[in-house]
This record gives sequence, structure tokens and C-alpha cells, in this order.
Amino acid sequence: MAVLGISLVKNGFRYCVLDGNNDSPTIINFNKIEISLSHNPQKLMNWYETTFQNLITNFSPTIIGLKVTLDAKKDEIAPWYYPLGLIHNLSYKNQIKTVEFVPRNFTASKFGMHKSVDIYDYIDKNFGMFKPKWDKHQKYALLSAWMVMYEIK
Repeated sequence: MAVLGISLVKNGFRYCVLDGNNDSPTIINFNKIEISLSHNPQKLMNWYETTFQNLITNFSPTIIGLKVTLDAKKDEIAPWYYPLGLIHNLSYKNQIKTVEFVPRNFTASKFGMHKSVDIYDYIDKNFGMFKPKWDKHQKYALLSAWMVMYEIK
């Protein structure tokens, strides 16, 4: 049962698809998707809608975790909040639950580990390091997917 994690960034997004369970998740796929901000908002949202629908169609997630940013500046509103609305709408149409997270939600104790564990180092040691894409935003996508595994009953 696949779960999808998405981390929106100003110039695109990162995603990670996990399978398995919360005790032993396995990476199925991940990627860094970059866009040109020169598109007008209508074309950009059409691109996001198509891209998000392709992810849903290709991986059939049972639930989607979304890392969101609460303090967007004016020039970040369209690339962060508009796609967030689109993914919620597509999730609704495809009957997929979504759960939102902010970076401070990603603590070791949420994953059943001692609070002293650095969750980002844990990811590198246990999932691997996939350069050049393996940055904090890619880890946010993985953590968003992993967190929603705990939502599945």
C-alpha cells in the first residue's frame, strides 16, 4: 500500500513514494521536480494539476502527506499555496486522504525513536543518500510520506 509525500518549494516540488509499514518503510520512488517560474499562473496550475494527477495515477497512494510552509512571502504564494489547493482537490476527486505537516512535526519521537535521535541523519543512514537530489526538501517529502503511514489503520 503506497503512500505519497510531497514537499512544495518555490521552483517546484519534491515527492517520495513509500511502501511497507511505519516500522520498515521502503522507498519506491522519489524525485525532484523543477519548473520555470516564467509561466503565467494559469499555465503553471495546469502543469501542476497534470503532474499531480500523473503521480496519483502511477502510484495509487492510499494517503498523501504534504509538507507545507506557513510563512510564504508574496512571490511564494502562487508556487506554494495554489498547488496545495490543487493537490487537495485532486485528492478529494480521487478519494485520497491528505494530511499536512510543517517541519517541526518531524521529530524522532513521532517515529517511535528516542528524542535525541537526529531524524535527518537517521534518514541518511537507513534510507540512503541519493546525491544530488537528497536535500532537506527531499527529506521533507520522505518524512511526510512516512508520517502518513501512522495514519493508516
